[in-house]
Amino acid sequence: MSQPIPAALPVPSSPGGSATPSTTAYSSSLNHDNMHTNGTTNGHGLLQNSNAESSKMASHVDPAVHALGLSSWIFHVGYSNQDWADIELTFFDGGLKAHRIVLARSPYLAHLMLNVVPGSSVRLSFVDENITEESVHIALQHLYNFSQQHVNPSNARSVLATAFLFGGMPELVHYAYTICRDSLDSSNINEYVNWIASSSGAHANGLRDASTMYGSVKVFDGQATVEKSSESDWAEESHPRYGEWTVRMKHDIVDYLLRVLPEGIIEDGKTLSTDPRLLSTYVNLPYDLLKSCVESPDLPFASMQDRFQFAKKVLAQRKKLSGTVSNSSGPPLEESVVLAFSGGDGMEVHVTRKPKRSRALWKVQG
Repeated sequence: MSQPIPAALPVPSSPGGSATPSTTAYSSSLNHDNMHTNGTTNGHGLLQNSNAESSKMASHVDPAVHALGLSSWIFHVGYSNQDWADIELTFFDGGLKAHRIVLARSPYLAHLMLNVVPGSSVRLSFVDENITEESVHIALQHLYNFSQQHVNPSNARSVLATAFLFGGMPELVHYAYTICRDSLDSSNINEYVNWIASSSGAHANGLRDASTMYGSVKVFDGQATVEKSSESDWAEESHPRYGEWTVRMKHDIVDYLLRVLPEGIIEDGKTLSTDPRLLSTYVNLPYDLLKSCVESPDLPFASMQDRFQFAKKVLAQRKKLSGTVSNSSGPPLEESVVLAFSGGDGMEVHVTRKPKRSRALWKVQG
C-alpha cells in the first residue's frame, strides 16, 4: 500500500506584502521547466534527477556563467518584480521596493539606512537640481544590474550627478561623462558651460548665491537673462561638486572652445573673426572663461588684429544684451578690450572688467 502524498507546504509571503518569486510568471515558468527537463517526482512530491549526467555537469559549471545567471535572477526578481523587498525608497513622484543588501553597495544609501529597520520607507530628497527621477531609477538599477544602455546625451548630466552622489558605481559615472564629452557641439556648448558653472557656484542649499557679480548673458527665445556667476567659477576649485569629473568637463569645454570649434570653422573655409558660430558661443560665456579663451594663444587667429577685432565684437554684443536686462544685482560692470605691446615687436590682447563709473550730477541754482 503506497504512502499518502504529503500536503504542500504553505508559501511564505515576502516582506512588505509583495509577491514572492514563486508566484511570478518568471520564476513559475523557470521552476516548471526545470521539473520537466531535469527530473521527475517520486510519488511523494519530491523531485528526482532523471539525468545521470547532471551531477557530472554540475562539477564543471563555469563561474562566469553562474555569476551571470545569479545577476540576471537578482535583477528580474529583485528589481523588475520588486519581490522579497525589505525597504522602500520614495523620490520625486515615484519610488521602488528594494533590498538593503543591494542598496548598501552605494555608500550614500548605506549611510541613510544605518538606523533604518527592515520594512521601513525612506524618502530621498536631493539639493542638486541636476538630479531627476529618471536618473535615480537608472542609478538604482545599476546597483542590481548593468544599466549604461539607458544613458544618452539628454540625460547624461543627470546620471553623472546621481551616480556620483550615490557612489559605488564609478563605471556608470565614467560612462555618463564620456557621453557628455562626446556630445559637445556648437548647439549645446553654452548649456554645458552653464551646467558646470552652476555646479561650481552651487552652495549647500543647491542654489546659487544671488549676491555674486554679473557673469554671463544668456539669450533664450530672443530674451536676454543674466546668469549669475563669480570669477572663480572656472578657476581650480578645492572641492568641485562632481570631483574629478567637474575638472575633466572643464578641460573638455575649454578644449572645445579653443581647438575643436575653431578648427571646424577653419575647415569649412570660414574666418574666425566673422563666423557667427564662434561669436554667438563666446558672447554667452562667463567673463573669466571668456577672458581666458580670448587671450589664449591656443585660439588660432591669423593675426593679433583679428583677435582684437573679434574681442571687440563679442564685448559689443554682450553690452547690447546686458542693456536689455533689468533688476540685475550688484553694481554695473564695464567690459573692455585693449591691444597692448608686450615688449619687442609683440602685441597682446587684454580683456578687462571694472565697475562702471556713474556720471556725477550737479545741481545749479539760478
